[in-house]
Amino acid sequence: MRTEIHSVQPTTHATWGADPLVGQVLHGRFQVLAPLGGEGPMRLYRALQLPARREVALRVLSTAYSDGEAQRGFLHEARVAASLGHPNTVTVLDAGRTDEGTVYAAMECVRGHTLAEHLQSGPLPWKQAVALARGVGRSLRHAHQAGVVHGEVSSSNVMLVTDAEHLHVKVKGFGRTRPVAARTERLSVRGVTEGGVPPDAPAYMAPERARQVVDASGDVYSLGVVLFEMLMGRVPFVSEDPLALVFAHHKETPPRFAELRPDLDIPAAVEAVVRRCLEKQPEQRFASMGAVLEALREVGGEGEGLASIMGFRAPAPRWVTAVTGLFRD
Repeated sequence: MRTEIHSVQPTTHATWGADPLVGQVLHGRFQVLAPLGGEGPMRLYRALQLPARREVALRVLSTAYSDGEAQRGFLHEARVAASLGHPNTVTVLDAGRTDEGTVYAAMECVRGHTLAEHLQSGPLPWKQAVALARGVGRSLRHAHQAGVVHGEVSSSNVMLVTDAEHLHVKVKGFGRTRPVAARTERLSVRGVTEGGVPPDAPAYMAPERARQVVDASGDVYSLGVVLFEMLMGRVPFVSEDPLALVFAHHKETPPRFAELRPDLDIPAAVEAVVRRCLEKQPEQRFASMGAVLEALREVGGEGEGLASIMGFRAPAPRWVTAVTGLFRD
């Protein structure tokens, strides 16, 4: 079938209702096929990358809701994410701004479901949980080595992607640059609890976030929360009040595995890794993501169990979970 390549038309728009981008080609490279959702200043589209005709997702920033600073920030975050080429990280392929002012980022097509969706059916066997945690850790280690901290690691930002008979772990949500070691970025408790972060983020945040500290050690803590969740079927601290979660991470001791699930047989060495990740003081945690990966290798579970996850009943693969939240809104 012959494919028609349309010329770029002006894309100035006051609202998203008319979807003026559908049918257009941005920069001669991305043919917009259909909207995938989104709200406010962000919109998601299914598109084809030309001339290869590879299916991609486009995240577009509306000119009606953004100023020059917002557009520069969007492009900067997209380019940071694009620098993180790793098998366990959702790939950003390209980003740019058309002559008409449309700012966009193109991402790989990732079909699957989030770890959070998968855990709705209960905890994972410990070997599977460890294997998945290692995939997440590899993504984070690579980012840290490149000078990028995730800052919002959660089960909602971990994708389980099936390819033929293999299952891959891919981390999304990278984009905002943060220092790996130097603690310079500031985030107040008010910022945590009043819309400064995604709704589920306080359940995974390191205690120092309330002390205005964001760095790589916080990713170690958050990975510990995700591993705890995979093993127990819930996060260490549960509350509908974000402020209560902030103070729980700061003051309360995470429950022991035997207290929550005495029916599960999880090696003490696995729990020890989790609890070290969840130390309140950053200097008492693993010194790096590489150290976490080494500890996970020592407890076992290497390469085991991932294929069998595909046999579990899980939500049908869909686009929106793969691309929503790749960058901070």
